[in-house]
Amino acid sequence: MNRTLSPEREGVRVEVRPSAGACRVISLAGSGRAEQRAREAVRNTCAELLGARLPDALLVVTELVANAVSHTAGVRGLMLHHDRDVTSLTVFDKGGTASWPRAAEADPLAESGRGLHLVAALADSWHARPALEGKAVTAVFHTGTREPESD
Repeated sequence: MNRTLSPEREGVRVEVRPSAGACRVISLAGSGRAEQRAREAVRNTCAELLGARLPDALLVVTELVANAVSHTAGVRGLMLHHDRDVTSLTVFDKGGTASWPRAAEADPLAESGRGLHLVAALADSWHARPALEGKAVTAVFHTGTREPESD
């Protein structure tokens, strides 16, 4: 069963497919409060799914949206996807740059430049891919029970 809410009426498109999990797409274009709107969407949609990992996901989505706003022509939207024990947060930018996101060495005294290091440390994985006229940067959180790591 697919369910789609009217973007004009609700500002959000939701698709639910039993075999593929659940997906929510939020437009962040033109929003002066894009980071705040992204955090609210993650909190409202994924709090139960992420459990104790919610604070990490909130920091990661804030960083991904801030990077899109700062380093590209702007942020386009956010897609939240959950399937089985994996929750993915994908931020779409508007392009405008040929460079790809990477965790670079930052000057120890610099006030910025460590964001993707945080993303790499808090998410289980992250990656970037071409999308529309820009890029999609995805952070992945495994939310199911995992076996403890042995020493």
